[in-house]
Amino acid sequence: MSRYFISTANGHVVEDDEGVELSSRGALRAMLGRTLTAILHDECAIDGATECSARAYDEHGKLVMQARASIDIADQ
Repeated sequence: MSRYFISTANGHVVEDDEGVELSSRGALRAMLGRTLTAILHDECAIDGATECSARAYDEHGKLVMQARASIDIADQ
């Protein structure tokens, strides 16, 4: 198991100082996807945020994965 620290951004940055233990990079990829989906779901409803990102760092502070998600809603 490896520990990863994930920072997220959607207008402001939130740093993870506890980390999460995951069994593989695939598990990390899935977690980033779920995290970004949840942020867009929650923040879009609150303030209309349409873009967010996440960066995952290992225990040594090395960037190991990053993800970005956006949603575009337009009236016609």
